[in-house]
Amino acid sequence: MAEPAGVHLAQHGTQIFVYNNIRTNQIIYSLTRSLNNHTSLKQLPFLGKKTVPSHLRKDLWQPLCLVSFPRPLQGLQAYRRLREFRRLHETSYPISLITQTEGPHKGQLHSTKKRGKILMDQKANSVADLAAVLFRAEDKLETEKPESDPEREGERRINKVKKREEAKKVWMEKFKARGKAMGIEFDANKAEEYWRKKELRREAWLRETEERQNDPQLKIQKKIEAQEKTIKRVRGMQKAGQKSAMRWDPQPYVQPGVEGVKISWANLLDADFAEQWPAAVEHDGLSKNRYTAAFPELEDEGKILEGGKKEGDVPVELLVTGGKPVSEMRA
Repeated sequence: MAEPAGVHLAQHGTQIFVYNNIRTNQIIYSLTRSLNNHTSLKQLPFLGKKTVPSHLRKDLWQPLCLVSFPRPLQGLQAYRRLREFRRLHETSYPISLITQTEGPHKGQLHSTKKRGKILMDQKANSVADLAAVLFRAEDKLETEKPESDPEREGERRINKVKKREEAKKVWMEKFKARGKAMGIEFDANKAEEYWRKKELRREAWLRETEERQNDPQLKIQKKIEAQEKTIKRVRGMQKAGQKSAMRWDPQPYVQPGVEGVKISWANLLDADFAEQWPAAVEHDGLSKNRYTAAFPELEDEGKILEGGKKEGDVPVELLVTGGKPVSEMRA
Protein backbone atom coordinates (compact mmCIF):
# COMPACT_ATOMS: atom_id res chain seq x y z
CA MET A 1 0.00 0.00 0.00
CA ALA A 2 1.39 3.38 -0.99
CA GLU A 3 2.09 5.88 1.76
CA PRO A 4 -0.04 9.03 1.93
CA ALA A 5 1.33 12.15 0.25
CA GLY A 6 1.70 13.78 3.65
CA VAL A 7 4.43 11.31 4.64
CA HIS A 8 6.63 12.25 1.68
CA LEU A 9 5.87 15.93 2.24
CA ALA A 10 6.93 15.71 5.89
CA GLN A 11 10.20 13.92 5.07
CA HIS A 12 11.08 16.08 2.05
CA GLY A 13 14.33 17.86 2.90
CA THR A 14 15.44 15.73 5.84
CA GLN A 15 18.06 13.98 3.68
CA ILE A 16 20.47 15.21 1.01
CA PHE A 17 21.99 12.54 -1.21
CA VAL A 18 25.33 13.55 -2.74
CA TYR A 19 26.49 11.57 -5.77
CA ASN A 20 29.96 11.62 -7.32
CA ASN A 21 31.08 10.65 -10.82
CA ILE A 22 34.05 8.31 -10.31
CA ARG A 23 35.62 9.38 -13.63
CA THR A 24 35.22 13.16 -13.66
CA ASN A 25 34.46 13.90 -9.96
CA GLN A 26 31.34 15.84 -10.93
CA ILE A 27 28.81 16.27 -8.13
CA ILE A 28 25.02 16.01 -8.11
CA TYR A 29 22.83 16.88 -5.12
CA SER A 30 19.49 15.17 -4.73
CA LEU A 31 16.66 15.20 -2.21
CA THR A 32 15.67 11.67 -3.24
CA ARG A 33 17.61 8.43 -3.21
CA SER A 34 17.12 7.77 -6.92
CA LEU A 35 18.48 10.24 -9.47
CA ASN A 36 16.21 11.61 -12.15
CA ASN A 37 17.90 12.15 -15.52
CA HIS A 38 16.01 15.31 -16.41
CA THR A 39 16.37 17.19 -13.12
CA SER A 40 19.85 15.92 -12.22
CA LEU A 41 21.49 16.73 -15.54
CA LYS A 42 20.28 20.33 -15.21
CA GLN A 43 22.77 20.74 -12.36
CA LEU A 44 25.74 20.07 -14.66
CA PRO A 45 26.86 23.13 -16.65
CA PHE A 46 28.17 22.82 -20.19
CA LEU A 47 31.96 23.18 -19.98
CA GLY A 48 32.86 21.78 -23.39
CA LYS A 49 32.29 18.76 -25.52
CA LYS A 50 31.20 15.62 -23.59
CA THR A 51 31.09 17.43 -20.24
CA VAL A 52 27.35 16.80 -19.84
CA PRO A 53 26.35 13.14 -20.37
CA SER A 54 23.19 12.22 -22.24
CA HIS A 55 22.03 10.06 -19.32
CA LEU A 56 23.22 8.95 -15.90
CA ARG A 57 24.96 5.58 -15.57
CA LYS A 58 24.64 3.75 -12.28
CA ASP A 59 28.14 2.31 -12.55
CA LEU A 60 29.69 5.81 -12.82
CA TRP A 61 27.59 7.80 -10.36
CA GLN A 62 28.36 6.49 -6.89
CA PRO A 63 27.20 7.84 -3.49
CA LEU A 64 29.63 10.30 -1.91
CA CYS A 65 27.73 10.93 1.31
CA LEU A 66 24.29 11.15 2.85
CA VAL A 67 23.49 14.20 4.99
CA SER A 68 20.60 13.76 7.44
CA PHE A 69 18.87 16.69 9.15
CA PRO A 70 16.40 16.63 12.07
CA ARG A 71 14.10 19.18 10.38
CA PRO A 72 13.12 19.50 6.69
CA LEU A 73 13.65 23.27 6.70
CA GLN A 74 17.31 22.84 7.67
CA GLY A 75 17.88 20.37 4.86
CA LEU A 76 16.17 22.51 2.24
CA GLN A 77 18.22 25.57 3.21
CA ALA A 78 21.44 23.55 3.10
CA TYR A 79 20.46 22.08 -0.29
CA ARG A 80 19.88 25.54 -1.75
CA ARG A 81 23.20 26.88 -0.48
CA LEU A 82 25.14 23.85 -1.72
CA ARG A 83 23.66 24.31 -5.19
CA GLU A 84 24.57 28.01 -5.14
CA PHE A 85 28.16 27.38 -3.97
CA ARG A 86 28.70 24.67 -6.58
CA ARG A 87 27.41 26.97 -9.34
CA LEU A 88 29.89 29.65 -8.25
CA HIS A 89 32.77 27.15 -8.36
CA GLU A 90 31.88 26.17 -11.92
CA THR A 91 31.16 29.62 -13.35
CA SER A 92 33.03 32.22 -11.22
CA TYR A 93 36.51 30.81 -10.83
CA PRO A 94 39.91 32.58 -10.80
CA ILE A 95 41.66 32.71 -14.17
CA SER A 96 44.77 31.16 -12.59
CA LEU A 97 42.83 27.90 -12.20
CA ILE A 98 42.79 27.30 -15.96
CA THR A 99 46.19 28.86 -16.75
CA GLN A 100 49.29 26.80 -17.45
CA THR A 101 51.95 27.30 -14.76
CA GLU A 102 54.86 25.49 -16.41
CA GLY A 103 56.16 24.36 -19.78
CA PRO A 104 56.70 26.25 -23.03
CA HIS A 105 53.15 27.63 -22.95
CA LYS A 106 53.40 29.01 -19.42
CA GLY A 107 50.87 31.79 -18.81
CA GLN A 108 48.51 30.62 -21.55
CA LEU A 109 45.12 29.04 -21.00
CA HIS A 110 44.72 25.27 -21.02
CA SER A 111 42.96 23.63 -23.94
CA THR A 112 39.17 23.40 -23.90
CA LYS A 113 39.32 19.70 -22.99
CA LYS A 114 41.76 20.32 -20.12
CA ARG A 115 39.69 23.24 -18.83
CA GLY A 116 36.60 21.05 -18.81
CA LYS A 117 38.38 18.38 -16.76
CA ILE A 118 39.62 20.94 -14.24
CA LEU A 119 36.22 22.58 -13.77
CA MET A 120 34.34 19.27 -13.60
CA ASP A 121 36.41 18.13 -10.61
CA GLN A 122 34.22 19.49 -7.80
CA LYS A 123 34.56 16.72 -5.23
CA ALA A 124 36.89 18.55 -2.84
CA ASN A 125 34.98 21.81 -3.27
CA SER A 126 31.67 20.12 -2.47
CA VAL A 127 32.99 18.67 0.79
CA ALA A 128 34.41 22.04 1.82
CA ASP A 129 31.10 23.71 0.84
CA LEU A 130 29.18 21.27 3.03
CA ALA A 131 31.35 22.13 6.02
CA ALA A 132 30.88 25.86 5.35
CA VAL A 133 27.11 25.46 5.09
CA LEU A 134 26.99 23.62 8.41
CA PHE A 135 29.17 26.24 10.07
CA ARG A 136 26.81 28.93 8.78
CA ALA A 137 23.86 26.97 10.15
CA GLU A 138 25.65 26.79 13.49
CA ASP A 139 25.99 30.58 13.25
CA LYS A 140 29.70 30.40 14.11
CA LEU A 141 31.15 31.01 10.68
CA GLU A 142 33.20 34.20 10.95
CA THR A 143 33.04 36.19 7.74
CA GLU A 144 35.27 39.17 7.22
CA LYS A 145 33.41 42.37 6.55
CA PRO A 146 34.58 44.20 3.45
CA GLU A 147 36.56 47.31 4.20
CA SER A 148 34.61 50.47 3.49
CA ASP A 149 35.99 52.85 0.90
CA PRO A 150 36.33 56.38 2.41
CA GLU A 151 35.83 58.05 -0.99
CA ARG A 152 32.59 56.18 -1.68
CA GLU A 153 31.36 56.84 1.84
CA GLY A 154 31.98 60.56 1.32
CA GLU A 155 30.11 60.50 -2.00
CA ARG A 156 27.14 58.72 -0.38
CA ARG A 157 26.95 61.32 2.37
CA ILE A 158 27.14 64.20 -0.10
CA ASN A 159 24.39 62.65 -2.26
CA LYS A 160 22.27 62.09 0.84
CA VAL A 161 22.60 65.74 1.89
CA LYS A 162 21.76 66.92 -1.63
CA LYS A 163 18.63 64.77 -1.75
CA ARG A 164 17.44 66.09 1.61
CA GLU A 165 18.05 69.68 0.47
CA GLU A 166 15.99 69.08 -2.66
CA ALA A 167 13.25 67.48 -0.57
CA LYS A 168 13.33 70.48 1.77
CA LYS A 169 12.99 72.92 -1.13
CA VAL A 170 9.96 71.04 -2.50
CA TRP A 171 8.38 70.85 0.96
CA MET A 172 8.88 74.59 1.54
CA GLU A 173 7.15 75.42 -1.74
CA LYS A 174 4.20 73.21 -0.86
CA PHE A 175 4.02 74.74 2.65
CA LYS A 176 4.05 78.24 1.19
CA ALA A 177 1.36 77.39 -1.40
CA ARG A 178 -0.84 75.77 1.26
CA GLY A 179 -0.56 78.88 3.49
CA LYS A 180 -1.32 81.18 0.56
CA ALA A 181 -4.45 79.18 -0.28
CA MET A 182 -5.62 79.53 3.35
CA GLY A 183 -4.78 83.23 3.44
CA ILE A 184 -1.89 82.83 5.89
CA GLU A 185 1.26 84.86 5.45
CA PHE A 186 4.38 82.76 4.93
CA ASP A 187 6.77 82.74 7.91
CA ALA A 188 10.25 81.37 7.02
CA ASN A 189 11.28 80.81 10.68
CA LYS A 190 8.14 78.83 11.49
CA ALA A 191 8.49 76.76 8.31
CA GLU A 192 12.11 75.98 9.19
CA GLU A 193 11.05 74.86 12.68
CA TYR A 194 8.35 72.57 11.22
CA TRP A 195 10.87 71.05 8.82
CA ARG A 196 13.40 70.42 11.59
CA LYS A 197 10.80 68.60 13.72
CA LYS A 198 9.74 66.57 10.69
CA GLU A 199 13.34 65.52 10.05
CA LEU A 200 13.85 64.49 13.69
CA ARG A 201 10.75 62.28 13.54
CA ARG A 202 11.97 60.75 10.28
CA GLU A 203 15.45 59.97 11.65
CA ALA A 204 13.96 58.40 14.79
CA TRP A 205 11.66 56.22 12.66
CA LEU A 206 14.55 55.09 10.43
CA ARG A 207 16.70 54.24 13.44
CA GLU A 208 13.89 52.27 15.09
CA THR A 209 13.16 50.38 11.86
CA GLU A 210 16.83 49.42 11.40
CA GLU A 211 17.10 48.17 14.99
CA ARG A 212 13.90 46.16 14.56
CA GLN A 213 15.15 44.53 11.37
CA ASN A 214 18.51 43.60 12.89
CA ASP A 215 17.05 42.20 16.11
CA PRO A 216 17.64 38.39 16.07
CA GLN A 217 15.07 37.73 18.78
CA LEU A 218 12.40 39.49 16.74
CA LYS A 219 13.27 37.39 13.68
CA ILE A 220 12.95 34.19 15.72
CA GLN A 221 9.65 35.38 17.17
CA LYS A 222 8.26 35.94 13.66
CA LYS A 223 9.31 32.44 12.62
CA ILE A 224 7.70 30.96 15.72
CA GLU A 225 4.44 32.77 14.98
CA ALA A 226 4.48 31.56 11.36
CA GLN A 227 5.14 27.98 12.51
CA GLU A 228 2.28 28.17 15.03
CA LYS A 229 -0.08 29.25 12.24
CA THR A 230 1.08 26.31 10.11
CA ILE A 231 0.57 23.86 12.98
CA LYS A 232 -2.92 25.22 13.60
CA ARG A 233 -3.81 24.86 9.93
CA VAL A 234 -2.45 21.29 9.71
CA ARG A 235 -4.30 20.27 12.89
CA GLY A 236 -7.50 21.52 11.27
CA MET A 237 -6.75 19.49 8.16
CA GLN A 238 -6.13 16.39 10.30
CA LYS A 239 -9.44 16.84 12.08
CA ALA A 240 -11.16 17.15 8.72
CA GLY A 241 -9.63 13.80 7.74
CA GLN A 242 -7.50 14.94 4.83
CA LYS A 243 -5.02 12.18 3.90
CA SER A 244 -2.23 14.63 3.03
CA ALA A 245 -1.98 15.69 6.70
CA MET A 246 -2.98 12.55 8.62
CA ARG A 247 0.58 11.23 9.04
CA TRP A 248 2.37 14.55 9.47
CA ASP A 249 3.25 15.61 12.98
CA PRO A 250 4.26 19.29 12.83
CA GLN A 251 7.01 20.28 15.24
CA PRO A 252 7.55 23.70 16.82
CA TYR A 253 10.19 26.01 15.44
CA VAL A 254 13.75 25.08 16.38
CA GLN A 255 16.48 27.69 16.49
CA PRO A 256 19.25 27.33 13.90
CA GLY A 257 22.00 24.84 14.70
CA VAL A 258 23.53 21.54 13.69
CA GLU A 259 22.36 19.42 16.59
CA GLY A 260 21.23 16.08 15.22
CA VAL A 261 22.92 16.49 11.83
CA LYS A 262 24.59 13.27 10.65
CA ILE A 263 26.84 12.69 7.64
CA SER A 264 27.27 9.13 6.37
CA TRP A 265 30.34 8.83 4.12
CA ALA A 266 30.97 6.21 1.48
CA ASN A 267 34.65 6.82 2.24
CA LEU A 268 35.41 8.46 5.58
CA LEU A 269 38.67 9.86 4.20
CA ASP A 270 36.69 12.21 1.96
CA ALA A 271 35.80 14.24 5.05
CA ASP A 272 39.43 15.42 5.17
CA PHE A 273 38.82 17.68 2.16
CA ALA A 274 37.37 20.18 4.67
CA GLU A 275 39.72 21.83 7.15
CA GLN A 276 37.30 21.49 10.06
CA TRP A 277 33.72 20.49 10.91
CA PRO A 278 31.27 21.67 13.55
CA ALA A 279 31.75 19.69 16.74
CA ALA A 280 28.07 18.74 16.94
CA VAL A 281 28.02 17.05 13.51
CA GLU A 282 28.17 13.25 13.64
CA HIS A 283 30.21 11.36 11.02
CA ASP A 284 29.60 7.75 10.12
CA GLY A 285 30.19 5.25 7.34
CA LEU A 286 27.67 4.64 4.58
CA SER A 287 26.47 1.06 4.17
CA LYS A 288 27.23 -0.57 0.83
CA ASN A 289 24.52 -0.69 -1.79
CA ARG A 290 24.01 -3.15 -4.60
CA TYR A 291 26.12 -1.09 -7.01
CA THR A 292 29.17 -0.84 -4.74
CA ALA A 293 30.87 -4.13 -5.62
CA ALA A 294 30.42 -6.76 -8.30
CA PHE A 295 30.55 -9.69 -5.86
CA PRO A 296 30.09 -9.74 -2.07
CA GLU A 297 32.96 -10.82 0.12
CA LEU A 298 32.87 -14.33 1.55
CA GLU A 299 32.11 -14.34 5.27
CA ASP A 300 34.24 -17.44 5.98
CA GLU A 301 37.70 -16.52 4.78
CA GLY A 302 39.08 -19.98 5.64
CA LYS A 303 42.67 -21.04 5.96
CA ILE A 304 45.39 -20.05 3.53
CA LEU A 305 46.50 -23.00 1.39
CA GLU A 306 49.46 -23.50 -0.94
CA GLY A 307 49.63 -21.16 -3.89
CA GLY A 308 48.00 -18.28 -1.95
CA LYS A 309 44.49 -19.81 -2.10
CA LYS A 310 42.16 -19.95 0.88
CA GLU A 311 40.08 -22.82 2.09
CA GLY A 312 36.51 -22.34 0.93
CA ASP A 313 37.40 -19.95 -1.93
CA VAL A 314 35.14 -20.09 -4.95
CA PRO A 315 37.10 -20.60 -8.20
CA VAL A 316 36.94 -17.73 -10.62
CA GLU A 317 35.66 -20.11 -13.31
CA LEU A 318 32.56 -20.87 -11.24
CA LEU A 319 31.84 -17.15 -10.77
CA VAL A 320 32.14 -16.45 -14.48
CA THR A 321 30.10 -19.46 -15.62
CA GLY A 322 27.40 -19.07 -12.99
CA GLY A 323 28.50 -22.00 -10.78
CA LYS A 324 28.95 -24.63 -13.51
CA PRO A 325 32.28 -26.22 -14.45
CA VAL A 326 33.80 -25.04 -17.71
CA SER A 327 33.68 -28.59 -19.11
CA GLU A 328 29.88 -28.70 -18.67
CA MET A 329 29.53 -25.26 -20.27
CA ARG A 330 31.47 -26.41 -23.34
CA ALA A 331 29.41 -29.57 -23.57
